[in-house]
Amino acid sequence: MTTRRPVWRRRIVAALASVALGLVAGLGAVPAAAAGATLTVSAAELDTSGTVAISYDATGSAGAKNWIGIYRHGQKPGSGSSSLDWRYAPGAGGSFTWGPGSRDGWTHEAATIGAGDLDVYLLANDGYGVLAGPVALRVRVQTVPPKPAVDGVSELDVLSFNIWKGGSVVSGGIQHAADVIRESGADVAFLPERFDPRLADATPAIADQLGYHSVSATDTGLVSRYPIVSTATVGARWTKAIIDVNGTDVAVYGGHLEYRWYAEYLPRGYGPTAIGDWPAEFLGGGELSAPVTDVATMLTMNAQSGRPDSARELLADVDAEKKAGRLVVVGGDFNEPSAQDWTAATAGLFDHRGAVVPWQTTRTLLDGGLADSYRQAHPDPVKNPGFTWPAGNPNVSVNSLTWAPKADERDRIDYVFYAPSSRLELASAAVVGPRATIVRSQRVDDDSDDVIVTPDAVWPSDHKAVLSRFRVCAESCVPDQPGGPTTGQESVTADASRVGSPLIVRGSGFLPGAAVTIELHSEPTVLGTVEAGQDGAFRFEVTVPAGTAPGDHSLVALIDGAEVARTAVRIDAAADTGGGTGPSDPGASDPGSMAPGSTAPGSSLSDPSTSRELASTGSDAVPTTLIAVAVLLLGLVLAIGRRGSLLAARARGGRRA
Repeated sequence: MTTRRPVWRRRIVAALASVALGLVAGLGAVPAAAAGATLTVSAAELDTSGTVAISYDATGSAGAKNWIGIYRHGQKPGSGSSSLDWRYAPGAGGSFTWGPGSRDGWTHEAATIGAGDLDVYLLANDGYGVLAGPVALRVRVQTVPPKPAVDGVSELDVLSFNIWKGGSVVSGGIQHAADVIRESGADVAFLPERFDPRLADATPAIADQLGYHSVSATDTGLVSRYPIVSTATVGARWTKAIIDVNGTDVAVYGGHLEYRWYAEYLPRGYGPTAIGDWPAEFLGGGELSAPVTDVATMLTMNAQSGRPDSARELLADVDAEKKAGRLVVVGGDFNEPSAQDWTAATAGLFDHRGAVVPWQTTRTLLDGGLADSYRQAHPDPVKNPGFTWPAGNPNVSVNSLTWAPKADERDRIDYVFYAPSSRLELASAAVVGPRATIVRSQRVDDDSDDVIVTPDAVWPSDHKAVLSRFRVCAESCVPDQPGGPTTGQESVTADASRVGSPLIVRGSGFLPGAAVTIELHSEPTVLGTVEAGQDGAFRFEVTVPAGTAPGDHSLVALIDGAEVARTAVRIDAAADTGGGTGPSDPGASDPGSMAPGSTAPGSSLSDPSTSRELASTGSDAVPTTLIAVAVLLLGLVLAIGRRGSLLAARARGGRRA
């Protein structure tokens, strides 16, 4: 049923409409004429020292009190927000010059105008009727010049800096992030978590504050003082740019890898937020019924995260860039510890609970010839753990910083890697951020030997950052050394081992074909000689000599008798031959610790996704074969006996539990 309005009410509405139309006509609002007015700006962008020409054509809508207003983007004329600058635009047309630092002839409603997005309007008759616009205009900070080369050497300071949800968690986070980068002196910054919860990208705003070039791709932004020549992505996780460092091309890659399947929480007694066929308590992030220290389980879960696959994707692209003659630097938030940090030396620290874990992502990069800048500068993971997670940010509550409130969850998960080259020299590496960290929900000051640079700027992140300083050389950074051909960038790494067990030594940064002698110190013991491959890398496997004293040692690489690199290595006592043939795994018997399809505890130090059999060392296989046959016969006898018991029980109508 429809109810009609009374006649008198309809007449009042019609009268009010007529009055409104008359007022619009009298005020000179010209919706029809506005279609003919135009407004143009000579450039879409300018820096803070630049100018643009703002031109208008008000033919058919000319008025002595028409005016041009410049507003912050999104602010509407007449909505209560004042313009930043304005001036009258009389007559049928004209043009004015405007810039953040060139505002003569304009009325200033803002004392200064910095970087940001603006809207320009042509407005009617001292009012807010829009004749034309808005026209977008972006003000950016003037691009800073590259650092000049000195005697053919350029500085390249690289910062890996997770900005925590696009700088949205700490108020003013984008400005604070820019301040941190400026204070650090970084020439390139990788910015994982570039998006805020509304998917707004913080990268361009940070670049504008600094006057840097930028690229936004994947979940990692990248800003650079040096010009960006080209950009790309590698897989779904890596943002890539080629930058021009005073005539030398450098390929830089920033990444933010998968955060789930966070297997390093298993020995800490917390769920790793896994997905798939795992115990239910592994699928969330809550406290577990018991810590899980089985290394095979941890590595199987870690492989499912896709992080190691991302590393392999990256290496394929890195190899192509190296062959093209470019230098390479890689950084970001890997959400995974380092294989160089979870060693025998740290097994009893930081709630590792005895686990020695060759985490696959960093292991893949190291095996692929890249070097971890922080661990190169600070090889001892006990004295210099280099923790980047969690940061003891004083600007947020502890509950917002910890995911494992009853554990020591400290880890180094933010990195700067590089491809060793005679033209790229690592000068230093440091942690940047608050000195405090979080242990069992308590803020504690870091008491390690780490170099931690704390900026004056407000810290906007739940991570600490890593700053690595490099020198880029037009020729070689290091002159020829006496004793043999070197690059000056040789490095070696080794995993912990035992007396009588295999010791694996990896090297990178050597000249292709170089003959490298490996010695074990303190008392120098020659372990052998290996030839570097065409990529300058090698993998050398040797058995730790029987007379080696257990403890901390150094591995030394020599070329023609001259030392070119060394690294610390832990050698433990020989395994108890009565109880096994390899390092014990304290978590091998944990209930529920084995993943579906994972390897047995006896192989817990291998990576299920990349394990390979060791070559035979000439041991006699006959005794082993006889033992195996005996075990099989014994098992057969027991099985027959158990089957007979079961049949007897069934004949009696009974059932065995």
